[in-house]
Amino acid sequence: MDTLTIEIRNPKVREVLTSLAEMELLTILPQPPTWAERWKKLSASLPNEPRISEQEILDEISQVRAARK
Repeated sequence: MDTLTIEIRNPKVREVLTSLAEMELLTILPQPPTWAERWKKLSASLPNEPRISEQEILDEISQVRAARK
């Protein structure tokens, strides 16, 4: 069994590949997101707070660690 990465340039090809997958002649696997895509999604969920200092972050980390003990 071989694994190939295919760049689809014509939308009709997707239909052909889908029909081949339905006939169980091939399997279409989703491609995992790239690091850049994951970072973009993560950074969008972070608060936009430029006023927070590094010391405040370290203090909060210390509090969380102390609460775990």
